[in-house]
Amino acid sequence: MHTRNCQVLFLILGLPALLWSVALNATPPRVVTDIAPIHSLVSQVMDGIAQPQLLISQNASPHHYSMRPSEANALQEAHLVIYVGSGLTPWLEPLFSTTAASARKLALTSVDDVVLFSYREGPIFVQDDEYQSDQPVESEVHYHEEDDHDHGEEHDHDAHSEDKQQIPHDHGHHGVDPHVWLDPFNAQLWLDAIASELARLDPRNASHYTANAQTGKYLIAQAMRRIDEYLAPVHGQSFLVYHDAFQYFEERFDITATGSIILGDAVSPSPKRLHKLKQLFEAKAISCVLSEPQFESDLVDNVFSAHTFRIGVIDPVGANLGLSPSFYTELLENIALEIAQCVKP
Repeated sequence: MHTRNCQVLFLILGLPALLWSVALNATPPRVVTDIAPIHSLVSQVMDGIAQPQLLISQNASPHHYSMRPSEANALQEAHLVIYVGSGLTPWLEPLFSTTAASARKLALTSVDDVVLFSYREGPIFVQDDEYQSDQPVESEVHYHEEDDHDHGEEHDHDAHSEDKQQIPHDHGHHGVDPHVWLDPFNAQLWLDAIASELARLDPRNASHYTANAQTGKYLIAQAMRRIDEYLAPVHGQSFLVYHDAFQYFEERFDITATGSIILGDAVSPSPKRLHKLKQLFEAKAISCVLSEPQFESDLVDNVFSAHTFRIGVIDPVGANLGLSPSFYTELLENIALEIAQCVKP
C-alpha cells in the first residue's frame, strides 16, 4: 500500500513538469531574420504558426548596424537565425559564437544553386558600338548565367530558372555583391531551404512549412510574370542608378543599368568617375536616373544639371513597406514599376 501511494504521489508531483515539457515542445521555434525582405520570406513559410522577428530596422543600413538591447536579446533567445550572409552583415557572424551561440544559423548565400555575382565596380556597365569607355570595366561578373532569357507571353520562369548554369571565372573581383534577394529565383530556392530548416526544429508543423513554401514560390512566379509585363517597354533602354544595388534584378529581368553614380553606400564618386558618366549621359541620351530613398538628389542635380532627365526612386530593402508575407513580391513589383515609369513614362 505504501509503495502504491508513493507511485501516485510521484505521478502527481511529476505532472506539472510533464505538462511543461509538452508545452515547450508545442511552442514554435523563435526565428530572427536580418533584413525585411528575408523577414517576408520567413513570414510566408511560418504563416499560421508564428512570426519571425526582424533584427535590423528597415530604415537602417545592414552593413554597419548597432543593435538595440531588445534586438540583442532576440538573438540570444533565438532557435534559428536566417540571414543573407556575411557580405551584407559582417558584424553579425561573430555574434554566433557569443550572443547567438545556442541558435541554428542559415546563411542564404550558402544555399545550393543560389545565383551570385561579383560587384560591378566601374562607372559604366554597358559597352557597345555607340559608346566605348576609354577605360576597361574594373570588375567582371563572378558568376554568369548562360540562357536565352525569353520574355514571351508564355514564358515559364520556374522551368527557365532550373536550366540556368552558374559558371565561375578566373577574373579578379572584390567580393560577392550581397543584394542577392533581388533575384526572385534565389528567393524561391530559399523558401524551400527555410521550410526544411524549420521542419528540423519543429517536425510537428513540417507539412505546414512545406505547403507555405510552395504557395510562396507560386506567388513569386506570378509576380515575375507581372514584372515581365511592366518592363517589356524598357528592354534595351538606357538609365543610370545612383547606387549599384540592382544587378540581380537586372539580370533576372533582362534589363541593364548603363552605369552607377556611386560605387557603394559610403563612397563618394571621384571627379574621373563623374566625368565619364557625363560623357555617357550625352552619348546615350539618358533620360532617367534612379536614386534610393536614403540618398539626396543634390549630387544628381549638380552633375547632370545641363540635361533634361527624370529622377525615379527605387528601394532595394522596402523601407516604407509594411512587414507581411506579401512584402517581398510588393518590393519587386514596386522596383519594376518605378523603373518602367522613369525610363518609359
